[in-house]
Amino acid sequence: MQIFQVIGVGLLGVIISGLLKKDKPEFTLLVLLASGVMILVILLSSLTEVINAFATLVHQAGLDNELFAGVLKIIGIGYLTEYAASMCTDCGAGSVATKIQLGGKITIFLMGLPIIQALVNTIAQLL
Repeated sequence: MQIFQVIGVGLLGVIISGLLKKDKPEFTLLVLLASGVMILVILLSSLTEVINAFATLVHQAGLDNELFAGVLKIIGIGYLTEYAASMCTDCGAGSVATKIQLGGKITIFLMGLPIIQALVNTIAQLL
């Protein structure tokens, strides 16, 4: 299971960071960033499986591929925004993290407009 890899890399990064904090505090940030990137790489492999399964469901349901792509982009933006904001918070830059989250929310809202328009058009056709 990949969750054990994620937990192992995360805990190892925290332990190494804690050990370096006394002698080499300038390296603690690099260790935390490196462990975060490693976790992201581990998770990306399983993410492709989820996307493929979701694409199969969309194809079977006969839904529009553009809407599917929009939903995937929105989900991706949400995850990446949260990840980047968490990394900023870990580095002590909470104000930057808040601004990243705001940017992500605005981007998600803008990317969701075509989906909302398609939904309204579908409802209008049914009426």
